[in-house]
Amino acid sequence: MGRLFKIIQSNIEPKLREMGGYDYATGSLDSDPADGLHPGDILGVTRPAGYEHYAVYIGNGKVIHFAAPEGDFGEAGIREASLSDFLDGQREFFVLDFSAVGKRPVKKDHGSPSVLTPLHEVGAKVIKDAINDTLSEPDDPELTRIYSPEETVARARSVIGANEHSFQRDYDLVFNNCEHFAIWCKTGVHKSYQVENIIKLLTPDMRYFI
Repeated sequence: MGRLFKIIQSNIEPKLREMGGYDYATGSLDSDPADGLHPGDILGVTRPAGYEHYAVYIGNGKVIHFAAPEGDFGEAGIREASLSDFLDGQREFFVLDFSAVGKRPVKKDHGSPSVLTPLHEVGAKVIKDAINDTLSEPDDPELTRIYSPEETVARARSVIGANEHSFQRDYDLVFNNCEHFAIWCKTGVHKSYQVENIIKLLTPDMRYFI
């Protein structure tokens, strides 16, 4: 826990001072969130509730994600949507950088914080990122392949609707969620890092029920 507190202390205070609760300098609503994105990119957005939602960017302001028609949860399925629908009003998101096989992807911030981002949400995000950084291991031997952007998009398209893959099953927050889908499209590995991090925080008795 000492390492976690040091990370929080060294990151949250400068971040909050920098933003002052609101970001008027970079929170322009005129910028296009798709600028700098490439087909095959794996996108993630941290919702105000604290969880991360993922998608595969396919170009032309479109994504494919594992979600309900209106919202992240409900009658979820693999579907194509606009980037704006995926972001759902949020301006700040991240792109996963898959640098090499055997390495866990790294989050790269993209977009800009909303001009209306309240101080407590900024602080909550910094704390959550610090916890994830503490729990994360840089190596992931399961990732033995990284698909090209073209292959990543093709894999995402291949599982829209009925298919032979695991995403034919119902959405499951722990075992079959939007991150499982996005990571699978890029690597062929069906996994969710945010679920793994949550499990690491649980006691052995609580893990028994997962």
